[in-house]
Amino acid sequence: MSAGNRGPLVLAGLLLGVGLGGFVDGILLHQILQWHHMLSTPLPPDDVVNIKVNMFWDGLFHAFTWLVTLAGVWALWRAGQRSDVPWSTRT
Repeated sequence: MSAGNRGPLVLAGLLLGVGLGGFVDGILLHQILQWHHMLSTPLPPDDVVNIKVNMFWDGLFHAFTWLVTLAGVWALWRAGQRSDVPWSTRT
């Protein structure tokens, strides 16, 4: 019995893991706990300009995590349409 082509599932899993991990970091650590930002201006930010810079870079990070997550969903969708990709719990 052939193991099949697991590469598409591994790629989808990696993309979803990075994207969803970024969501946890961005939402929990950036926004709720405010432990860090993507660009570390003086902490705590000492003026409105530094706060805006931190917010801009956090926004770019959040946009990146959205794109990576969407790419992971797309990769999973494409893998599901392939006959050579095994759909087992082990994969």
